[in-house]
Amino acid sequence: MASFGSPTGRLRVLCSHGDPALLTFAGELDVGTVLVVVKAVAAALAGAGEPRAVVLDLAGLHFLGAAGVRVLSAATDHAAAQNARLRVVTGGNAVVSRALRLTGASRVLDVYPDRAAALAAGDDDEFLRLTARMRNS
Repeated sequence: MASFGSPTGRLRVLCSHGDPALLTFAGELDVGTVLVVVKAVAAALAGAGEPRAVVLDLAGLHFLGAAGVRVLSAATDHAAAQNARLRVVTGGNAVVSRALRLTGASRVLDVYPDRAAALAAGDDDEFLRLTARMRNS
């Protein structure tokens, strides 16, 4: 298990490699700490076995700013370019859920209510079938 952090200690990340890779965040995700996310996601995608999915568990955040939401979107695009899916876990965290909802990111990111659901999620085809069923409901 690897770890990353901001020089100021405002954001900490624990990384567990595998498929899916799991990145657990704690602290503040804002303009001053976005590079920590960039480095952690890049390391997870470059890890042994090249994961098809990377789970970002944001339940431990106590602040999620606009720059943090933008880096989640950019990380999603980066993962997709490498044929991987980025899954975001809110973990019932009201701060994270509110930021994603207010920015509209919750409609475009692959968001899960808890870590177990994100880790157990199926492949891309399963996700697309679920999305289609939700739209038709």
